[in-house]
Amino acid sequence: MDLPRLLRSPFRRPPPDTDRAFAEWLSSDPGQALLAEQRCLLADILVRSVGYHAVQCSVGFAEPLLKASRIRRQHYVGRPAEAGISIAADPACLPFANHSVDLLLLHHSLDFEDNPHEVLREVTRTLIPGGTLVLIGFNPLSLWGLTRLFRLGSQKLPWLARFLPAQRVHDWLGVLGLELEGYESGHYALPLKEVGRQRFALFERLGRRLWPRRGAFYILVARKRAAMIKPLRPRFALPERSPQVIPVPLAQWQRRVKRDDQQGSEH
Repeated sequence: MDLPRLLRSPFRRPPPDTDRAFAEWLSSDPGQALLAEQRCLLADILVRSVGYHAVQCSVGFAEPLLKASRIRRQHYVGRPAEAGISIAADPACLPFANHSVDLLLLHHSLDFEDNPHEVLREVTRTLIPGGTLVLIGFNPLSLWGLTRLFRLGSQKLPWLARFLPAQRVHDWLGVLGLELEGYESGHYALPLKEVGRQRFALFERLGRRLWPRRGAFYILVARKRAAMIKPLRPRFALPERSPQVIPVPLAQWQRRVKRDDQQGSEH
């Protein structure tokens, strides 16, 4: 009898040192170019959110991407307790109460976490009704995604990431009660250093004009639906009584009106 395995993950687990390795890659020339594009788009997105608490979940060193937000209380969550991280925690088990976060930013968390479904469920739990989720991920339908196809199985970054399709993530958000508000994409250059990007600057210009939704990364903005509670009537409740209307004969009503008019004229 062929029994299925119990301990089987639908996603490939990244190496244990992925957090530090990704933080080092972000400090490189291609990583800084990618972050510059992300900051530019987030400056127009985060300014729209208001509230009391904003949280950013990062992989490795927490790049401060919440500066454009007007929310004062900003928390940076990451697994290793390093500089820039105010709360050391797993994104799949956030140390926040239910319905306590107004804005939550996932910076490539779904690309590297063991179970992205669990991360999204935890995000839904912590967001307040009407709270905003901003999700950043690598775009498989891009020049970077095409380059990754030739490096499948590579242990180098960023090709180790999952590159989840935006449509797939959108379906997950809909199941969890998060309504998608918009989609943005950016960074159309090849994953090269500054000299190589300047040499192939034509790809950047063509990408902005011809395939604006096919950048190296995408940003999804979703909002948690507010639950509408309708009180249920008891099973054996009596039917609601309509207001009683006492009929008054028309002639009697006219005599009463004439009497009131005569008394008013005498006074």
